[in-house]
Amino acid sequence: MTTADVIGVAATAPTARIRVGAWYDDRELELPFPTGWTVETRAPAGADDIGATGIADAFARPVGTHALRQLARGRRAPCVVVDDLTRPTSGRRLLPPLLAELESAGIPAADVHVLMGVANHRPLTRDDLLKKLGPEVLARCRVSSHFSWSGCQAVGSTSRGTPVELNAEFLRSDLRILVGSIIPHAATGFSGGAKLVMPGVASITSAEAFHRGSALEGHYGDVDSPGRLEAEEAARLAGVDFIVNSVPSPDMGIAGLVVGDLVSAHRAGVAIARRVFATPAGPAADVCLLSLYPKDSEFLQHLTAFAPYRTSPEPLVRRGGSVVVALAGSEGLGFHSLFGPGMSLAAPAATRLSGRQLAYFCPNLDRGELAPEVAGDTVLFNRWEETVAWLECRHGGSVRVVAFPCATIQLVTG
Repeated sequence: MTTADVIGVAATAPTARIRVGAWYDDRELELPFPTGWTVETRAPAGADDIGATGIADAFARPVGTHALRQLARGRRAPCVVVDDLTRPTSGRRLLPPLLAELESAGIPAADVHVLMGVANHRPLTRDDLLKKLGPEVLARCRVSSHFSWSGCQAVGSTSRGTPVELNAEFLRSDLRILVGSIIPHAATGFSGGAKLVMPGVASITSAEAFHRGSALEGHYGDVDSPGRLEAEEAARLAGVDFIVNSVPSPDMGIAGLVVGDLVSAHRAGVAIARRVFATPAGPAADVCLLSLYPKDSEFLQHLTAFAPYRTSPEPLVRRGGSVVVALAGSEGLGFHSLFGPGMSLAAPAATRLSGRQLAYFCPNLDRGELAPEVAGDTVLFNRWEETVAWLECRHGGSVRVVAFPCATIQLVTG
């Protein structure tokens, strides 16, 4: 399908190129704007994929601890926590070399428990697991999804008093490994590392206390935030032995990989992430387009698209302007047992931006999926031409647009 087919305008119309469809129909999408408008796409610095050689080099040079094959000697029941489809981690590329390290220490893949650290999201289906882990891992390892409402045990409390209740099978293991990715996060500065424990394999009680407490005090890029430090405290209580954290490229490749200690390896990964995700600042536009990629499979992740908006030293869009969040929404609304509709931390009203109008372009979300208390105030379009018509009505003829092609992993630098 050509750009002109999408909207029915001349193929010479100015376009924004964004990425959509993470884990489903992953692709670059061209979105046309009216003739006469100016469109600037601000992409992150990015980096080439490190390939199999880069992955092997990372495992050969762990940060802050011994190689995994050394740590694994004498162990018999490892648990490997992997994040879910709301994160861009390529488990199918990272798990095979990890299993090879364990096999070198005398641990067969059949003895490895791969626990999907879904936190408060839904359990993974077989199709999900094939995408995330690949058929080799499914054939060789025992795989299950964490369930935050049951099967957890207390291991203590953090210094802030947050109860640390974690998946019982994770606690029964004798080697605890976390596999995730490092991307911008509003509560903990960056994801990855200890977040695979709190809230990744935490009870609903612990997760809610965390989100009501230290997680509220974080900022994008701040790895010394209370939320990050408390999550690391919880992970230390749990006895995490090793992490494997990737830094995704703008198309969900692997731009960097760190392995090793829970904290020092994570911070080394953050240094890589800051370079890969760095996006140039620029003058304020009339319209700002934010792609939710690579977390665009579900609408409930929509706030993560605001990483550039929240980190820019100057406003991305002028007062009176418009912000459009674009996502494939392959799973529609999505699920979250804390922030979903009717849950304890659900937002009481639709998201608002001071002095700017917010709209969503999502082909796979129906208004009826939204909670009644927010549906009426949410500007939602299923078709791009409807979105553009709305923008034209608001802004008229000469309009400047700035687009962020994978906004969830973009940090604007001064």
